[in-house]
Amino acid sequence: MNEPDPVIASERRTSRPVFVSYATADRKQALAVCAALERRGTDCWISTRDVAPGENYQEAIVRALRNARAVVLVFSKAANDSDEIKKELSLASRYRVPVLTLRIENVEPSDAFAYELSTRQWIDAFVGYDRSIDLLAARIGEISGSAPAKEYQPASPLRPGRIWSRPLAVAGIVAFALILAAALWFFNSRSSPAGTHPMEVRLAGFKLLSNDLPATLPDAVGDEVIAAFNKDGVVGVSTAPAPPSGSAPAFALGGTIQRDGDAIRVIARLTNERSGTTLWSNTFSYDGRETAAVGRHVAVDAGNVVRCGLFGASTYRKPLPEDVLKDYLQFCQWYWDPNMVAGRKALVPAQRVVAAVPDFSWGWAAVAGSYWKVAFGAATPQLADEARASGRQAADRAVAIDPRNSEAFYIKAVLLDRNDWLGREALFKKAVGARRLDCGCEHHQYGSMLANVGRIADGVDELRAANDTLALYVYTPLSLAEVLTAASKPDEARQYYDAASQLAPSADFAQGLTAYGAAQTGDLKRLADPALPIAAPVRSALIEGFRAAASGNPAAKAAAVKALLALTTDEEAVPRARLLARLGASAAAFDLAAQHAAQAYPGPIVFFYFDMRPVLDDPRFPALAQRLRLIDYWKRSRTRPDVCATAAPPAFCRAV
Repeated sequence: MNEPDPVIASERRTSRPVFVSYATADRKQALAVCAALERRGTDCWISTRDVAPGENYQEAIVRALRNARAVVLVFSKAANDSDEIKKELSLASRYRVPVLTLRIENVEPSDAFAYELSTRQWIDAFVGYDRSIDLLAARIGEISGSAPAKEYQPASPLRPGRIWSRPLAVAGIVAFALILAAALWFFNSRSSPAGTHPMEVRLAGFKLLSNDLPATLPDAVGDEVIAAFNKDGVVGVSTAPAPPSGSAPAFALGGTIQRDGDAIRVIARLTNERSGTTLWSNTFSYDGRETAAVGRHVAVDAGNVVRCGLFGASTYRKPLPEDVLKDYLQFCQWYWDPNMVAGRKALVPAQRVVAAVPDFSWGWAAVAGSYWKVAFGAATPQLADEARASGRQAADRAVAIDPRNSEAFYIKAVLLDRNDWLGREALFKKAVGARRLDCGCEHHQYGSMLANVGRIADGVDELRAANDTLALYVYTPLSLAEVLTAASKPDEARQYYDAASQLAPSADFAQGLTAYGAAQTGDLKRLADPALPIAAPVRSALIEGFRAAASGNPAAKAAAVKALLALTTDEEAVPRARLLARLGASAAAFDLAAQHAAQAYPGPIVFFYFDMRPVLDDPRFPALAQRLRLIDYWKRSRTRPDVCATAAPPAFCRAV
């Protein structure tokens, strides 16, 4: 959904496009970079989009490189191992096309790349994505003459572009790198787990057991499962008629579909076809009136468990024992349950995993993640704190075993004090710069944090990256919708609220999300729907408030404020606070927002919605921001909330 749209030749800008070079494994990230540059006015050429059907691929590459004004190399571990990229860089040198390297992972170039990149600048996207794209677009403008050349000074703590020069220095660095790489290989081969290796699941098919269901339903389920797996991720899906040859585990996903009263019952099953062992099985029950949605539900419910389990297993240096993999998949089932409190059931199988394989880093990350879920359902604050402390210890254990365990980094971040913005951001940056997750979870959590410190634009970028990686988890599009709403993009936000509703595990859950999305985006038609679970007084007050705000009538506004203040429930607190601000009742909006800003949800983002701007002038806000440690974060990180970059920033911006 966020990929750049195909561009017809006649519609392209007159300036020559920028050639985007990337490894196949980084296709989604490269498309995201392309889209981000084009949103900033820089036209791109990217092979996955711009090689026409039937066109000779290699000839198209050469022609595009020859005509490019610059090359943007999306650099990662996968790119570091790509012979095709080396050829593209060689062609760029031949045609004298300047190369800018955007590192999406904290990876040093190998010896071949060290030579190719010796006189080229690096920009690190993993330490501040939005500003790194700004810097990249600025550098492209400078070298192509479409912007005045100048010394660029980024506002965020980006690492400056590094330039390697002097052939002797390069030779010395290369020699040292080779020696160091050999030493690291020897050490890692003895004491560290192997890197991520691909996993594939054969779609064995779902058998239809009820004649009154559509005969096409099994194929629909299969199509949705295929679409659910990230094409460029570690875990892939195959439609081969038989398992591959060899001795390695051969995973297959299948099951049965049948009518069960008013419900449709689906039994999903993951097996190792090599041994005949069932590794995971679960029964899902769906509304019998929503036959068309069954395929999507199976893809979400079964796909997320299988992806989680096999991705984790892929990080271990050898195949996990089947009993251990069974427990790990059981952990995944509860961990990915949208009911956050139910997720505490994940702890026991996660603990069994590390008891059996204590050097399995992702197993310790599973324990950490389970304690995160335990904290949600803890009976007392003390028990919640104890769970978070145990989770941090497990995350540290995971990182000690595998320093590139991105899951452990982001989980530890969410287990810190919720107002420790600096500590959390440091861990999120490590997660984003380490091993890429098939779920996009590192981007999801970092984006939510950025939104809570007022960096709405950066938050949108991270959450787009999360949704591009995995759009089939209810909270991913929901979080993106929230931040798009804060950024005053309600029309775009609606499609993500709708996507979240469609991914909800039950009709009640979906109705609740639809109601919340309607209140957030001011969708009066939906708000008026009596089927939505909104208390009548809240529904009436919201509708009256939106109509009064649109009318501009002072008397209508005063009446709407009175109706909103008469509510005693916390239901729809965020849209109510925003409405109060729009109606001119800034002090009342501040009071309501302050009650919720210190909570895990919604958090301080409630103050940074576009329509809460008048509330930020309240003289009480600086003290509240200080208590929430936002002022400290902005000062020490040398960042500012987006509102401070507006034409008339609030007074508190002078303090940061």
